[in-house]
Amino acid sequence: MPNYITMKRKRWPIFIPRPRSCRISGRSVLLIALMYLLGGPVSQARAVFNPEQLNKKRYINIIFILDCSASMNKIIGPVRKIDIAKKTVESIVKNLAVEAHESGAMKSGLRVFGSKFYKWKQNCDDTSLEVPLDNIETTMDPILVKVLNVTAKGQSSLSLTIDALKGDFPEDDDQSNFIVVVSDGDESCGGSPCGAVKQLAGTSKGISVNTLGVQTDQTGYDNLNCMAEAGNGLYFDSKDVDKFILFLKDCNKKIGENRKQMALQAASDTVVIAKRNVTANMTEYTIPSPSPLYPDRDERFPAIDTLQPTDKLYMISTRGLWVEVFAPEKQLKGWIVAKTGGSQYSVTVTDDKTPLYAEKSPSSNVVAYLDAGAQLTVLKKDGAWYNVFNQKLNVRGWVVAFNVVEN
Repeated sequence: MPNYITMKRKRWPIFIPRPRSCRISGRSVLLIALMYLLGGPVSQARAVFNPEQLNKKRYINIIFILDCSASMNKIIGPVRKIDIAKKTVESIVKNLAVEAHESGAMKSGLRVFGSKFYKWKQNCDDTSLEVPLDNIETTMDPILVKVLNVTAKGQSSLSLTIDALKGDFPEDDDQSNFIVVVSDGDESCGGSPCGAVKQLAGTSKGISVNTLGVQTDQTGYDNLNCMAEAGNGLYFDSKDVDKFILFLKDCNKKIGENRKQMALQAASDTVVIAKRNVTANMTEYTIPSPSPLYPDRDERFPAIDTLQPTDKLYMISTRGLWVEVFAPEKQLKGWIVAKTGGSQYSVTVTDDKTPLYAEKSPSSNVVAYLDAGAQLTVLKKDGAWYNVFNQKLNVRGWVVAFNVVEN
């Protein structure tokens, strides 16, 4: 398994694999080249993940910590920080749920803080385990529903939330326990998030604390990066969530290799490997015409394959005009461009009370509030905004892309 590091570029850290040999794949070369083209040279190394901590582990447990404090309501461009954080957790969960693993080998859970009491009440105990650790096939839907409906309003009790994690994980030697903190790094309860992680890592087995920063200031970045350093994990910016997903998938692959080796060493009559249907919780997807399948959301990558309308496909996730699909018969996964724009496609509202703005700005007048499931005809797409028409209400306006999903 590669030895992963995060590196810092203009305060936005990126992540690249550092192979043990000098051979680098063509895709890795292209990724690194694009990073340089888009962001300039890479510099100072920060948090480091040591893959040796995965040795002799047979299970991977992942608990997400979602920051729902009042600071997450800050508007960044057309969206709030909490909207970015929600989509980050959703993307990771959906990708991991279809990742190859034996049944029961991967578990997930969700803890949130700052969602129950308004900040003015100064309640720093506002942290709760909303979805206890269980097989990811069982917890995926409860996590996605909870993340969709939770609100941000309370204190930033990040350090106390880390303290509360002690009982969330098993203490078995064969368990690898990943904590994934999605936050802006703000701490308003006087604690030390980094110190809390040091204590947790020193007293718990198999812990790796990984952080994803959501539009952090310098203090928030320092908190989150220090937490990752102290917790045997990595720091990523939330916009680099795809790179973090690749990291988790590599860790899961290592866990799978460990299980195979242990199975080979065990008596054959005691080894039971349960196969799982990775498409059980996925939605079938069809394409009207042949479509190139890309490894990432960028048409500059060479296509992996060309999918045909006759291919059986399942949808994993969507990002704007891109759809992530899985082709089980070809054992391929990647991204296709679903639409090219214009008035020939529609979107569905995902959140109740979604505002329809008169102009392309969250400070403009609200034309109407839309319910989840409302169908909107897309007239135009501009960045993170859709100009849409709702036939039922006979109104048109602008909605933020985070609140809708393309049909």
